Amino acid sequence: MSIKLMDKRYSKRDLMTYFGDCSSVAGVRRYSLSEGRAKGCNIIEITTGSGLTFEINETRGMDLGRCSYKSVPIAYQGYNREVHSNYYETFSDGWLRSFAGGLLVTCGLKSIGTPEEDKGEILPLHGRISNTPAERVNIEEYWEDEKLYFKIFGKMRESKALNYNLELKRTIFVQAGTNRIIIDDVVENAGFNEEEFMLLYHFNIGHPILDNTAKLLTHSKEVLPRDKDAKEQNEHYNSYLGPTQDYKDIVYYHNLEDYNDVCTAAIINEEIEMGITLKFNKSELDCFTQWKFTGLGNYVAGIEPGNARVNGRSAEREEGRLKIIKGNEEKHFRIEIEILTSKEEIDLYKKKYIF
Repeated sequence: MSIKLMDKRYSKRDLMTYFGDCSSVAGVRRYSLSEGRAKGCNIIEITTGSGLTFEINETRGMDLGRCSYKSVPIAYQGYNREVHSNYYETFSDGWLRSFAGGLLVTCGLKSIGTPEEDKGEILPLHGRISNTPAERVNIEEYWEDEKLYFKIFGKMRESKALNYNLELKRTIFVQAGTNRIIIDDVVENAGFNEEEFMLLYHFNIGHPILDNTAKLLTHSKEVLPRDKDAKEQNEHYNSYLGPTQDYKDIVYYHNLEDYNDVCTAAIINEEIEMGITLKFNKSELDCFTQWKFTGLGNYVAGIEPGNARVNGRSAEREEGRLKIIKGNEEKHFRIEIEILTSKEEIDLYKKKYIF
């Protein structure tokens, strides 16, 4: 696939002919942040050549940070900005003191959701994996059939001496010239005993895709409010308010329809002709959480595929949703993210996935 710049398409030979360094169009850069609580955060920045630029934070579980299309932000960015994992507070909701937003925050691996003490173990809000630095980080850049690809790998370990040993091995694929990001994860129980295991992909969408003209598009067989606040919320679950004073923490649980095991979810804003879509397998991620927090200054929508709900580990065990990973077993998870940037792309998505 060629790369398009200002209505002109460039092949591999064109790029090599016109640009001394192709990374000025599409490429990967690594740098470290140098001040405040962000000091020491190692960032991988990918520019696809389509207008899409996004970050991978090596220091924070290979999560996806700032993301923009032609300088228009896609991801929500919170008050905290980037925070090094050294500042992580493991008690109760201390996770919120280092939650920076960004396109993706990974939650797990031993717990997600509500903080609690369970089986004598302190479980912080959304688990520890997002605050675990990556190791064995590797970047590949290669051409194949006249197409340029970027492949970034890293792994995180969540372990406890004399107890469990889980690894998350993450590979992120990008094809230059596209607005698509593929996350391919393998969770391995490197121990010998079966373990309870929870995983949530916490995607955070901000303005301008998020606005009072935005809609959540899903095929939901069932939508359940998490609590009284969600049940009594005025707007429909699939619509969003503009920034609202004292907006409450609203969560809905969706049972998504799958087609040959494939589920899709999207937040689309047809007024600005932009949106973001997710595609994943229900056999891997059978629970879908929708988070709405459209407050003043904290204006964010979460779309969150996972293998459990966010009620906490003990509640998920009691309700029969808590998953097990056997000793030396691997579990695979794949999510495809795509940014839609035109009416034509939105119409095509709706025709293909919404019907």
